[in-house]
Amino acid sequence: MSEPHRRAIPRTVTDVLLWLLATDVAAAHQPQPDAPGRCANLRCTGQAYPCPPARDAHRARQASTRPTLPARGRARVAAPAARFAGWFRPTPAQPTPLARAA
Repeated sequence: MSEPHRRAIPRTVTDVLLWLLATDVAAAHQPQPDAPGRCANLRCTGQAYPCPPARDAHRARQASTRPTLPARGRARVAAPAARFAGWFRPTPAQPTPLARAA
């Protein structure tokens, strides 16, 4: 039996086993051809599509891939405002009292 969903694993997949399980479940829980609002899997007889296993498989597939990284480049940092200058001044060191010898 050919399983085309197992042929090419995307490069973004970080958990291969979870991704394979999710794609297997998603392939088994497809909408009915004559009633697209119903799941074709016998375990989900009469349930609306997407059924709970199909929704779980979708979430598992998302969890098995790494998130898309933000755009690369340099972040621009605003210069500190002059109004904050001088807030934190060093305090003069206080001499510590010497312990008396007994």
